[in-house]
Amino acid sequence: MSETVKIDHEMTEHNGTNITGNGSPLSRQVTVALSPEQYERLFFQPSAPRRGDLAKRFANPTLLGLVGFLVPYTSTILILCGFQGAVAPQSLVGLSGDYYFFGCIAMNVAGIAEFILGNTFPMAVFLIYGSHWGSLAYTQDPIHQTTAPFAELGGANGAAYNSSQGFHNVSMALASFIFLIGTLRVNLFFTFTFFGLVMLFSFIAAADFAVASATTAADLEHIAKMLHIAGGFGFLGLISGWYLAILTACEAVGIPCPLPVLDLSSKVFPNKDQVSTLS
Repeated sequence: MSETVKIDHEMTEHNGTNITGNGSPLSRQVTVALSPEQYERLFFQPSAPRRGDLAKRFANPTLLGLVGFLVPYTSTILILCGFQGAVAPQSLVGLSGDYYFFGCIAMNVAGIAEFILGNTFPMAVFLIYGSHWGSLAYTQDPIHQTTAPFAELGGANGAAYNSSQGFHNVSMALASFIFLIGTLRVNLFFTFTFFGLVMLFSFIAAADFAVASATTAADLEHIAKMLHIAGGFGFLGLISGWYLAILTACEAVGIPCPLPVLDLSSKVFPNKDQVSTLS
């Protein structure tokens, strides 16, 4: 048997006409059966019973958070790979606006909305990465002169400044690894995305730590190579992320989409109810 997830919708209209009885709206519950794949296209949340009716009253914020992440992320990966003459990290300064508005604001709004709907996992993902984009925008925005206090310690090329950036990326690699574990019960493309993020942050951290000791052209080439490798792993998340965005957008407006989402919620540590349903 295939697993279904049931969502109740309150019906108060029929063919555009209010259904009333004794002066008050007449409500009836209609059960809509969703396959696991359809369910996971709506929420990046391991299958669980919906709490309350907020998911029926408010819009699904998943698409907003996903696209808010992908817009600055795509440009960042293309810069790290050095396309069209881009040079990392200098070219990343031009993305500060995207980091502030698409990454920080859009993702944090989506995260707060996921919190209201009771979706713990996507809430944490959107708020953490939205805050990361905001932190990155603030750090590299020239108006804040972040490297000014390090003028006597080697400036932007010194160990003092680059170690702080390296430690930030190490922390983000650890956070991404925690989320990677969580995606094992969501879908395979989400898992690919976070595996790419773990490797991305790891190689960027390695490049940060290498800056202070770079004294030759070979050292600089080695740093550039690590950033290119980071961008290469980032492509895994880039492709998977836009794939999920297509699925989520189609599902949001009811466009039939034959592309599989490769749901993992019923295959990796399934709930007891799922096991009994599938057996």
